Amino acid sequence: MACRKLALAVLPLVGFACSGYDTHAVGEAYFRGRPEEASRHLAELLEADTEGRALYLNERGILELEAGNYDGAYRDLVEANQIMEALGGSTSDEVGAIVGQEASKIWRGEPYEKSMNGYYLGVVELLRGVDDNARAGFKNAIFFDSSNQGEQYQCDFAPAYFLEGFASGSLGDATTFEADLQRAHELVPDAPIFKPETKGNLVVIVDVGRGPTKIATGAHGEEIRFVEHPERPARIDVVADGTKLGEVEHAGGDVYYQATTRGGRVFDRILKGKAIYKSAAQAAGITTLVMADEFKGRGETAAIITGIALILTSIFVRAEADTRHWTTLPCEVQLFRGTLSPGAHEIQIVPSTGRVAIQSARTIEVPAHGDVVIYARVLN
Repeated sequence: MACRKLALAVLPLVGFACSGYDTHAVGEAYFRGRPEEASRHLAELLEADTEGRALYLNERGILELEAGNYDGAYRDLVEANQIMEALGGSTSDEVGAIVGQEASKIWRGEPYEKSMNGYYLGVVELLRGVDDNARAGFKNAIFFDSSNQGEQYQCDFAPAYFLEGFASGSLGDATTFEADLQRAHELVPDAPIFKPETKGNLVVIVDVGRGPTKIATGAHGEEIRFVEHPERPARIDVVADGTKLGEVEHAGGDVYYQATTRGGRVFDRILKGKAIYKSAAQAAGITTLVMADEFKGRGETAAIITGIALILTSIFVRAEADTRHWTTLPCEVQLFRGTLSPGAHEIQIVPSTGRVAIQSARTIEVPAHGDVVIYARVLN
Protein backbone atom coordinates (compact mmCIF):
# COMPACT_ATOMS: atom_id res chain seq x y z
CA MET A 1 0.00 0.00 0.00
CA ALA A 2 2.86 2.36 0.78
CA CYS A 3 4.21 1.78 -2.70
CA ARG A 4 0.87 2.63 -4.24
CA LYS A 5 0.81 5.91 -2.30
CA LEU A 6 4.35 6.61 -3.49
CA ALA A 7 3.30 6.01 -7.09
CA LEU A 8 0.43 8.48 -6.75
CA ALA A 9 2.80 11.04 -5.24
CA VAL A 10 5.23 10.73 -8.16
CA LEU A 11 2.62 10.86 -10.95
CA PRO A 12 2.03 14.65 -10.85
CA LEU A 13 5.70 15.13 -11.70
CA VAL A 14 5.10 13.57 -15.11
CA GLY A 15 3.52 16.77 -16.37
CA PHE A 16 6.27 18.99 -14.99
CA ALA A 17 7.80 21.38 -17.52
CA CYS A 18 10.05 24.40 -17.40
CA SER A 19 8.93 27.63 -19.00
CA GLY A 20 11.24 29.37 -21.46
CA TYR A 21 11.48 32.70 -23.20
CA ASP A 22 9.40 33.57 -26.23
CA THR A 23 7.89 36.62 -27.94
CA HIS A 24 4.21 35.72 -27.56
CA ALA A 25 3.55 38.86 -25.51
CA VAL A 26 5.38 40.95 -28.12
CA GLY A 27 3.11 39.73 -30.89
CA GLU A 28 -0.04 40.21 -28.85
CA ALA A 29 0.88 43.80 -27.98
CA TYR A 30 1.89 44.58 -31.55
CA PHE A 31 -1.33 43.35 -33.14
CA ARG A 32 -3.40 45.18 -30.56
CA GLY A 33 -1.83 48.43 -31.69
CA ARG A 34 0.55 48.87 -28.75
CA PRO A 35 4.06 49.02 -30.28
CA GLU A 36 5.51 50.77 -27.21
CA GLU A 37 4.45 47.83 -25.04
CA ALA A 38 5.93 45.41 -27.57
CA SER A 39 9.21 47.36 -27.44
CA ARG A 40 9.31 47.13 -23.65
CA HIS A 41 8.84 43.36 -23.78
CA LEU A 42 11.69 43.09 -26.28
CA ALA A 43 14.00 45.22 -24.15
CA GLU A 44 13.37 42.88 -21.20
CA LEU A 45 13.96 39.77 -23.33
CA LEU A 46 17.19 41.14 -24.78
CA GLU A 47 18.42 41.80 -21.25
CA ALA A 48 17.38 38.42 -19.83
CA ASP A 49 18.04 35.87 -22.57
CA THR A 50 20.97 35.56 -24.98
CA GLU A 51 19.79 32.34 -26.70
CA GLY A 52 16.89 34.09 -28.42
CA ARG A 53 18.76 37.28 -29.38
CA ALA A 54 18.27 36.83 -33.15
CA LEU A 55 14.52 36.44 -32.67
CA TYR A 56 14.25 39.55 -30.51
CA LEU A 57 16.32 41.59 -32.97
CA ASN A 58 14.10 40.51 -35.87
CA GLU A 59 10.98 41.49 -33.94
CA ARG A 60 12.48 44.86 -33.03
CA GLY A 61 13.60 45.38 -36.62
CA ILE A 62 9.97 45.39 -37.76
CA LEU A 63 8.99 47.88 -35.07
CA GLU A 64 11.84 50.17 -36.11
CA LEU A 65 10.94 49.83 -39.79
CA GLU A 66 7.40 50.96 -39.08
CA ALA A 67 8.66 53.83 -36.92
CA GLY A 68 10.79 55.05 -39.83
CA ASN A 69 14.06 54.26 -38.02
CA TYR A 70 15.64 52.55 -41.02
CA ASP A 71 19.18 52.70 -39.67
CA GLY A 72 18.15 50.99 -36.44
CA ALA A 73 16.13 48.39 -38.33
CA TYR A 74 19.11 47.66 -40.56
CA ARG A 75 21.47 47.18 -37.60
CA ASP A 76 19.10 44.80 -35.83
CA LEU A 77 18.27 42.76 -38.93
CA VAL A 78 21.93 42.43 -39.92
CA GLU A 79 22.94 41.19 -36.48
CA ALA A 80 20.02 38.76 -36.45
CA ASN A 81 21.08 37.56 -39.91
CA GLN A 82 24.62 36.86 -38.69
CA ILE A 83 23.30 34.71 -35.83
CA MET A 84 20.76 32.88 -37.99
CA GLU A 85 23.30 32.03 -40.68
CA ALA A 86 26.00 30.82 -38.25
CA LEU A 87 26.92 27.17 -38.78
CA GLY A 88 26.02 26.14 -35.25
CA GLY A 89 26.41 27.12 -31.65
CA SER A 90 28.64 25.64 -29.01
CA THR A 91 28.62 21.92 -28.42
CA SER A 92 26.86 22.46 -25.10
CA ASP A 93 24.05 24.35 -26.86
CA GLU A 94 23.36 21.50 -29.26
CA VAL A 95 23.74 18.78 -26.61
CA GLY A 96 21.33 20.69 -24.40
CA ALA A 97 18.73 20.61 -27.15
CA ILE A 98 18.95 16.83 -27.32
CA VAL A 99 19.06 16.03 -23.60
CA GLY A 100 16.78 18.87 -22.55
CA GLN A 101 14.33 21.08 -24.39
CA GLU A 102 14.85 21.98 -28.04
CA ALA A 103 14.24 25.58 -26.97
CA SER A 104 17.46 25.45 -24.92
CA LYS A 105 19.50 25.99 -28.08
CA ILE A 106 20.28 29.28 -29.80
CA TRP A 107 17.34 30.41 -31.91
CA ARG A 108 18.26 30.49 -35.61
CA GLY A 109 14.77 30.35 -37.08
CA GLU A 110 12.97 28.14 -39.57
CA PRO A 111 13.84 28.45 -43.28
CA TYR A 112 10.88 30.78 -43.88
CA GLU A 113 12.05 33.05 -41.04
CA LYS A 114 15.56 33.19 -42.49
CA SER A 115 14.00 34.04 -45.85
CA MET A 116 11.90 36.81 -44.30
CA ASN A 117 14.97 38.25 -42.59
CA GLY A 118 16.51 38.62 -46.07
CA TYR A 119 13.27 40.12 -47.38
CA TYR A 120 13.20 42.76 -44.64
CA LEU A 121 16.86 43.59 -45.10
CA GLY A 122 16.05 44.17 -48.77
CA VAL A 123 13.04 46.37 -47.97
CA VAL A 124 14.96 48.49 -45.45
CA GLU A 125 17.83 49.00 -47.89
CA LEU A 126 15.46 49.99 -50.69
CA LEU A 127 14.00 52.62 -48.37
CA ARG A 128 17.50 53.80 -47.46
CA GLY A 129 18.44 53.97 -51.15
CA VAL A 130 21.20 51.35 -50.91
CA ASP A 131 20.21 49.30 -53.94
CA ASP A 132 23.16 46.89 -53.97
CA ASN A 133 22.50 45.83 -50.37
CA ALA A 134 18.79 45.62 -51.14
CA ARG A 135 19.50 43.22 -53.98
CA ALA A 136 21.69 41.11 -51.67
CA GLY A 137 18.87 40.95 -49.11
CA PHE A 138 16.30 39.72 -51.63
CA LYS A 139 18.83 37.27 -53.04
CA ASN A 140 19.20 35.88 -49.52
CA ALA A 141 15.43 35.59 -49.24
CA ILE A 142 15.39 33.57 -52.46
CA PHE A 143 18.24 31.35 -51.27
CA PHE A 144 16.66 30.40 -47.97
CA ASP A 145 13.33 29.71 -49.66
CA SER A 146 15.17 27.42 -52.09
CA SER A 147 17.05 25.05 -49.78
CA ASN A 148 16.61 23.32 -46.47
CA GLN A 149 18.84 20.77 -44.74
CA GLY A 150 20.56 19.85 -47.99
CA GLU A 151 17.33 19.33 -49.94
CA GLN A 152 16.82 21.68 -52.87
CA TYR A 153 13.55 23.46 -53.53
CA GLN A 154 12.71 26.04 -56.14
CA CYS A 155 11.91 29.36 -54.47
CA ASP A 156 8.23 30.23 -54.92
CA PHE A 157 8.15 33.51 -53.00
CA ALA A 158 7.42 35.73 -55.99
CA PRO A 159 7.79 39.15 -54.26
CA ALA A 160 11.46 38.35 -53.55
CA TYR A 161 12.11 37.79 -57.26
CA PHE A 162 10.30 40.96 -58.27
CA LEU A 163 12.08 43.09 -55.69
CA GLU A 164 15.50 41.62 -56.45
CA GLY A 165 14.81 42.40 -60.11
CA PHE A 166 13.66 45.91 -59.24
CA ALA A 167 16.84 46.58 -57.25
CA SER A 168 18.93 45.10 -60.07
CA GLY A 169 17.22 47.37 -62.59
CA SER A 170 18.03 50.38 -60.42
CA LEU A 171 21.67 49.29 -60.59
CA GLY A 172 21.53 49.08 -64.39
CA ASP A 173 21.40 45.26 -64.48
CA ALA A 174 18.64 44.78 -67.05
CA THR A 175 19.43 41.08 -67.55
CA THR A 176 18.75 40.12 -63.93
CA PHE A 177 15.68 42.36 -63.87
CA GLU A 178 14.16 40.60 -66.87
CA ALA A 179 15.03 37.10 -65.57
CA ASP A 180 13.55 37.82 -62.13
CA LEU A 181 10.42 39.37 -63.59
CA GLN A 182 9.96 36.32 -65.80
CA ARG A 183 10.32 33.98 -62.83
CA ALA A 184 7.80 35.98 -60.78
CA HIS A 185 5.40 35.94 -63.73
CA GLU A 186 5.74 32.16 -64.03
CA LEU A 187 4.90 31.78 -60.35
CA VAL A 188 1.88 34.14 -60.41
CA PRO A 189 0.81 34.54 -64.06
CA ASP A 190 -2.38 36.43 -63.14
CA ALA A 191 -0.57 39.23 -61.28
CA PRO A 192 -0.40 42.30 -63.58
CA ILE A 193 2.61 43.70 -61.71
CA PHE A 194 4.77 40.84 -63.02
CA LYS A 195 3.87 41.38 -66.66
CA PRO A 196 6.62 43.00 -68.79
CA GLU A 197 4.30 45.76 -69.97
CA THR A 198 3.64 46.99 -66.41
CA LYS A 199 5.76 50.08 -65.92
CA GLY A 200 5.91 52.84 -63.35
CA ASN A 201 8.13 54.95 -61.13
CA LEU A 202 6.20 54.15 -57.93
CA VAL A 203 6.52 50.78 -56.15
CA VAL A 204 4.39 50.14 -53.07
CA ILE A 205 5.17 47.20 -50.76
CA VAL A 206 2.39 46.33 -48.31
CA ASP A 207 2.75 43.70 -45.58
CA VAL A 208 -0.74 42.52 -44.69
CA GLY A 209 -2.20 40.84 -41.62
CA ARG A 210 -0.71 38.45 -39.09
CA GLY A 211 1.73 35.67 -39.92
CA PRO A 212 1.55 32.03 -38.81
CA THR A 213 1.66 31.05 -35.16
CA LYS A 214 3.89 28.11 -34.31
CA ILE A 215 2.47 25.60 -31.82
CA ALA A 216 3.46 22.20 -30.44
CA THR A 217 1.19 19.15 -30.73
CA GLY A 218 1.51 15.45 -29.94
CA ALA A 219 1.43 13.58 -26.65
CA HIS A 220 4.52 15.40 -25.39
CA GLY A 221 4.45 18.49 -27.58
CA GLU A 222 7.02 16.99 -29.93
CA GLU A 223 5.36 17.93 -33.22
CA ILE A 224 5.24 21.38 -34.83
CA ARG A 225 2.14 22.86 -36.44
CA PHE A 226 1.46 26.33 -37.83
CA VAL A 227 -1.83 28.12 -37.21
CA GLU A 228 -2.95 30.44 -40.01
CA HIS A 229 -4.47 33.88 -39.44
CA PRO A 230 -6.17 34.40 -42.81
CA GLU A 231 -8.05 37.60 -41.95
CA ARG A 232 -7.07 40.40 -44.31
CA PRO A 233 -8.76 43.29 -46.12
CA ALA A 234 -10.63 42.46 -49.30
CA ARG A 235 -9.02 45.46 -51.01
CA ILE A 236 -6.20 47.92 -50.38
CA ASP A 237 -6.18 51.11 -52.46
CA VAL A 238 -3.24 53.33 -53.31
CA VAL A 239 -4.42 56.95 -53.37
CA ALA A 240 -2.35 59.88 -54.68
CA ASP A 241 -3.46 63.45 -54.10
CA GLY A 242 -6.98 62.25 -53.33
CA THR A 243 -7.29 60.14 -56.50
CA LYS A 244 -7.16 56.35 -56.52
CA LEU A 245 -4.19 55.08 -58.53
CA GLY A 246 -5.12 51.42 -58.23
CA GLU A 247 -5.31 48.44 -55.90
CA VAL A 248 -2.45 46.60 -54.28
CA GLU A 249 -2.11 43.14 -55.82
CA HIS A 250 -1.88 39.63 -54.44
CA ALA A 251 1.57 38.65 -55.64
CA GLY A 252 2.33 35.17 -54.35
CA GLY A 253 3.63 36.41 -51.02
CA ASP A 254 1.76 34.03 -48.70
CA VAL A 255 3.94 33.64 -45.58
CA TYR A 256 1.86 30.80 -44.10
CA TYR A 257 2.42 28.84 -47.29
CA GLN A 258 6.15 29.46 -47.03
CA ALA A 259 6.16 28.23 -43.42
CA THR A 260 4.27 25.01 -44.15
CA THR A 261 5.85 23.88 -47.40
CA ARG A 262 9.40 23.37 -46.12
CA GLY A 263 10.05 20.05 -44.38
CA GLY A 264 12.96 17.99 -43.16
CA ARG A 265 13.63 19.62 -39.80
CA VAL A 266 16.46 17.60 -38.19
CA PHE A 267 15.12 18.09 -34.67
CA ASP A 268 11.73 16.65 -35.62
CA ARG A 269 13.31 13.22 -35.85
CA ILE A 270 15.21 13.67 -32.58
CA LEU A 271 12.10 14.85 -30.79
CA LYS A 272 9.95 11.95 -32.04
CA GLY A 273 12.47 9.44 -30.71
CA LYS A 274 12.56 11.23 -27.38
CA ALA A 275 8.75 11.25 -27.25
CA ILE A 276 8.59 7.50 -27.80
CA TYR A 277 11.08 6.91 -24.98
CA LYS A 278 9.27 9.37 -22.71
CA SER A 279 5.94 7.58 -23.09
CA ALA A 280 7.48 4.13 -22.68
CA ALA A 281 9.48 5.15 -19.59
CA GLN A 282 6.42 6.70 -17.96
CA ALA A 283 4.30 3.62 -18.55
CA ALA A 284 7.01 1.20 -17.37
CA GLY A 285 7.79 3.27 -14.28
CA ILE A 286 4.17 3.58 -13.20
CA THR A 287 3.54 -0.14 -13.78
CA THR A 288 6.65 -1.09 -11.80
CA LEU A 289 5.62 1.06 -8.83
CA VAL A 290 2.07 -0.21 -8.81
CA MET A 291 3.27 -3.82 -8.90
CA ALA A 292 5.98 -3.32 -6.26
CA ASP A 293 3.64 -4.53 -3.48
CA GLU A 294 3.66 -7.96 -5.08
CA PHE A 295 7.38 -8.33 -4.40
CA LYS A 296 8.89 -9.09 -1.03
CA GLY A 297 11.99 -7.80 0.68
CA ARG A 298 14.76 -6.70 -1.66
CA GLY A 299 12.55 -7.29 -4.67
CA GLU A 300 10.08 -4.68 -3.48
CA THR A 301 12.84 -2.13 -2.81
CA ALA A 302 14.40 -2.76 -6.22
CA ALA A 303 11.02 -2.35 -7.91
CA ILE A 304 10.45 0.99 -6.14
CA ILE A 305 13.90 2.27 -7.12
CA THR A 306 13.46 1.12 -10.72
CA GLY A 307 9.97 2.59 -11.04
CA ILE A 308 11.00 5.97 -9.66
CA ALA A 309 14.12 6.01 -11.86
CA LEU A 310 12.06 5.33 -15.01
CA ILE A 311 9.58 8.08 -14.16
CA LEU A 312 12.34 10.57 -13.36
CA THR A 313 14.13 9.88 -16.66
CA SER A 314 10.84 10.35 -18.49
CA ILE A 315 10.47 13.72 -16.74
CA PHE A 316 13.94 14.99 -17.54
CA VAL A 317 14.06 13.77 -21.14
CA ARG A 318 12.35 16.79 -22.70
CA ALA A 319 10.59 16.10 -26.00
CA GLU A 320 8.90 19.49 -26.45
CA ALA A 321 9.52 21.14 -29.80
CA ASP A 322 10.77 24.72 -29.95
CA THR A 323 7.74 26.96 -30.52
CA ARG A 324 9.66 30.23 -30.49
CA HIS A 325 8.82 32.07 -33.68
CA TRP A 326 8.82 35.51 -35.30
CA THR A 327 5.44 36.80 -34.16
CA THR A 328 5.26 40.15 -35.99
CA LEU A 329 5.54 38.72 -39.50
CA PRO A 330 2.67 39.39 -41.93
CA CYS A 331 0.44 36.75 -43.47
CA GLU A 332 1.04 38.14 -46.96
CA VAL A 333 3.23 40.51 -48.97
CA GLN A 334 1.29 42.49 -51.59
CA LEU A 335 2.65 44.83 -54.27
CA PHE A 336 1.66 47.75 -56.50
CA ARG A 337 3.39 49.57 -59.33
CA GLY A 338 2.15 52.78 -60.87
CA THR A 339 3.23 56.08 -62.37
CA LEU A 340 3.30 59.57 -60.90
CA SER A 341 4.50 62.80 -62.44
CA PRO A 342 7.72 64.31 -61.04
CA GLY A 343 7.20 66.48 -57.98
CA ALA A 344 5.52 66.29 -54.58
CA HIS A 345 2.53 64.02 -53.99
CA GLU A 346 0.50 62.98 -50.98
CA ILE A 347 0.17 59.21 -50.85
CA GLN A 348 -2.33 57.19 -48.80
CA ILE A 349 -2.67 53.45 -48.33
CA VAL A 350 -6.37 52.78 -47.72
CA PRO A 351 -7.56 49.27 -46.75
CA SER A 352 -11.24 48.33 -47.06
CA THR A 353 -11.01 47.02 -43.48
CA GLY A 354 -8.39 47.09 -40.76
CA ARG A 355 -5.84 49.80 -40.12
CA VAL A 356 -2.47 50.98 -41.34
CA ALA A 357 0.22 50.46 -38.71
CA ILE A 358 2.26 53.47 -39.83
CA GLN A 359 1.12 56.87 -41.03
CA SER A 360 -1.48 56.36 -43.78
CA ALA A 361 -0.75 59.69 -45.44
CA ARG A 362 2.70 60.90 -46.40
CA THR A 363 4.26 63.33 -48.81
CA ILE A 364 6.76 61.93 -51.28
CA GLU A 365 9.00 63.58 -53.84
CA VAL A 366 9.07 61.84 -57.21
CA PRO A 367 12.32 62.56 -59.06
CA ALA A 368 12.47 63.42 -62.75
CA HIS A 369 14.51 60.25 -63.23
CA GLY A 370 14.33 57.19 -61.00
CA ASP A 371 11.79 55.45 -58.78
CA VAL A 372 10.17 55.86 -55.40
CA VAL A 373 9.52 52.97 -52.99
CA ILE A 374 6.85 53.10 -50.28
CA TYR A 375 6.39 50.56 -47.51
CA ALA A 376 3.21 50.08 -45.43
CA ARG A 377 1.82 47.56 -42.96
CA VAL A 378 -1.90 46.86 -42.81
CA LEU A 379 -3.30 45.12 -39.72
CA ASN A 380 -6.77 43.78 -39.02
